[in-house]
Amino acid sequence: MKLFSLFTTTLLTLTGISSYNLQAGEPIKWSGKEVQTHDTLWDCHRVDSHAPIGVMGDHIHTVGEVMVSYRYMFMDMEGMRDVTTDLSSQQLFGRGFPVAPTSMTMDMHMLGFMFAPTDEVTLFAMSNYVFKDMDHVTAPGSPPRAAMGPQFLQGSEGWGDTSFGALVKIHDANHKRVHLNLGLSAPTGNLTTLAYPMHTGTGTWDLLPGITYLWQDGALSGGAQLMGRVHLDDNDLGFAYGDSVETTGWLAYMLNERFSISGRLTLEHAGDIDGRDIRLSGPVFIAPPMDAANHSGTWAEFGIGANFYAKNGHRLAIETVIPFYQDLNGPQMQRDWMLTVGWQKAF
Repeated sequence: MKLFSLFTTTLLTLTGISSYNLQAGEPIKWSGKEVQTHDTLWDCHRVDSHAPIGVMGDHIHTVGEVMVSYRYMFMDMEGMRDVTTDLSSQQLFGRGFPVAPTSMTMDMHMLGFMFAPTDEVTLFAMSNYVFKDMDHVTAPGSPPRAAMGPQFLQGSEGWGDTSFGALVKIHDANHKRVHLNLGLSAPTGNLTTLAYPMHTGTGTWDLLPGITYLWQDGALSGGAQLMGRVHLDDNDLGFAYGDSVETTGWLAYMLNERFSISGRLTLEHAGDIDGRDIRLSGPVFIAPPMDAANHSGTWAEFGIGANFYAKNGHRLAIETVIPFYQDLNGPQMQRDWMLTVGWQKAF
């Protein structure tokens, strides 16, 4: 947790200090346009008033406002890793696993809804539909080969868990905002007959606490967010995924009134699975994903994104995230890259 404290402090420092120290009323110019800075109210109509599309629960709304959103997320995972060392399929076979995963993809379609009954509280709900595929190879001469072949694919799909809650404003002045993220996740997703990574839901009720900080200054903006997930019980299969915490910070620059670009750093830690799937037995597992001990770790990632704000209020955004550090309690599948594309519209 010392690593998280250092990382969070660094993000708050970087994102809380703008490169512009302007006198009140002094404008920033680009492409013949001006951005006035004398008004101390938060400008929710700026293209960069929303965080990069990969950040959830990043903004609040004014009283009576409704927003609907759609996000498509694709994640690609390639190869296995234990701690910080890459492992080949042959090395996994040497550890006694007759089956080795080689790659995994996840496609997720996310629908979101937000409504502000007051200026201080914004309610939200989000659900998703997930597709997962995992490729495997089988060790030559191993017993599973006759049943599954030297190479095989396993897949799952279904609704994920549904999250809902409130964003509560606690500060709004001088182009800076702070709000609390108070959420719950309901177990609406599927628990499949496959290994832990292939479930589309957790099967548990989860707390989703967090806090978000935002600022605007001239053509620059940024923010930082700290979010957690705490599993409140075990699911029907006898386990709960490990609790997790994620801290992220971003900087955005307005190219003009309609376009902005962003950079983001994220640090995430997921704990060990509590219990085990009652259908899976040890001490020898066919493949690493079947072992509950192989699913915790720490990830550091960098994202590059862009936002577009149309005159009719439609927002389009894209972000690509690539990990640059992975310390995995494995062997387990390592992340390769992730893409999020989204649309948002407020009424």
